[in-house]
Amino acid sequence: MTRDFALTSGPAGADGAADGTPLGISADLERVRAQFPALARRHGDQPYSYLDGPGGTQVPRRVIDAMAAYLERSNANHEGAFATSEESDAILAEAHSAAANFLGAHGADEVIFGQNMTSLTFSASRAIGRALRPGDEVVVTRLDHDANVAPWLALEEERGVVIRWVGIQEEDCTLDLAGLERVLGPRTRLVAVGLASNAVGTINPVRHIVEMAHSVGAWTYVDAVHAAPHVAIDVRELDSDFLVCSPYKFFGPHLGLLYGKAELLEQLASYKVRPAPNAGPGKWETGTLPGESIAGLLGTFEYLEWLGREFGSRGAEPTGTRRAALVSAMNAIRVTERQLAIGALQSLGTIPGLTLRGIVDPARIDERVPTFAFTLAGFTPRRVAQELGKQGIAAWDGDYYAYELIRALGLGESGGMVRVGFVHYNEPREIERLARALLEISESAAPPSPNQS
Repeated sequence: MTRDFALTSGPAGADGAADGTPLGISADLERVRAQFPALARRHGDQPYSYLDGPGGTQVPRRVIDAMAAYLERSNANHEGAFATSEESDAILAEAHSAAANFLGAHGADEVIFGQNMTSLTFSASRAIGRALRPGDEVVVTRLDHDANVAPWLALEEERGVVIRWVGIQEEDCTLDLAGLERVLGPRTRLVAVGLASNAVGTINPVRHIVEMAHSVGAWTYVDAVHAAPHVAIDVRELDSDFLVCSPYKFFGPHLGLLYGKAELLEQLASYKVRPAPNAGPGKWETGTLPGESIAGLLGTFEYLEWLGREFGSRGAEPTGTRRAALVSAMNAIRVTERQLAIGALQSLGTIPGLTLRGIVDPARIDERVPTFAFTLAGFTPRRVAQELGKQGIAAWDGDYYAYELIRALGLGESGGMVRVGFVHYNEPREIERLARALLEISESAAPPSPNQS
């Protein structure tokens, strides 16, 4: 079975060339890092090391400025007949359009903002549940974040829906695609799957999974939260019916973002207050939107446009479209992070007692994003995270809501795993610093040598 890990047509080479290959940003990393005020933080005589990106990234100055400007000048509710409301509405409209560009959607009417991915998915699952009958089947996976599992499990009790599970290949934490094929059938109505694992970084062959689901007449609901900071997303190429992500994972404010095919958003009955529109995003966007956060998201897109134009494809004809600049940015990010991922795999592999889960073969680097989860013999994940924290290295521990995966690996009762992640603003020397810190922790558990006094 073919695995199609390419998410856009952009190549994933290492350096960039005159043929239009995207460039990395490593050669001018300081100029990029200077865009992020948080990166100026110090821990003693060293920069603070933000390896907690899988839980939320830092934001560029444009985001902070845009949020402040909104609150200073345009803070108003929706559809008022006065200047500040009109300005606020213009910002919201522009953000819908920019988000559609970021995802490759047909238009702004396919983009919905909400509190976060989890809240949006619960809302979407309730609406989709209205169209399901007892005995209809929904497929979920053991690789996903629970936000793309629990909302569908709720339909089992509420609607009599049957849940079908897809497991993993434990040796590399990839989906069991043969298992997926076995559970698909005439009663399958929806397949919920992640684009990239938030725990171990696996990129799933989502386009192929979408084709499998559509072949039996099922919809697909794709969690792209963990993929969005790392790869260019094209919802039309993926052909997913729904796709959801979280801007705070890709250099934006705390916010949720849902894409749905226009005809499906029109077809489904949303949960809403009666005066709300019966069509368009307003049909789904319950209550007053967080205008300052949405304004901040426009700052994120402005930053990514700048990144794409500064570090985009060498030799390619420049285009003025926002979509082209955003794709160029994400391709440059992918090139940069590829080198970080290879360096992390090599360095983590040298630590005694460290067991790394997921895809560990550098030859398969394009099948993952630079997120790494591991255990260290003799230490609980919490203890490792605490020791790293003492050295100014931010790392996560636990299950990070990858509830089924951690238990499938037999780690649910032992504290899960330590998780570190790299994004394009991280420095190669942070890998070395992490490796040294882990080596010190590992060696602190070893008994003293007979030659030591």
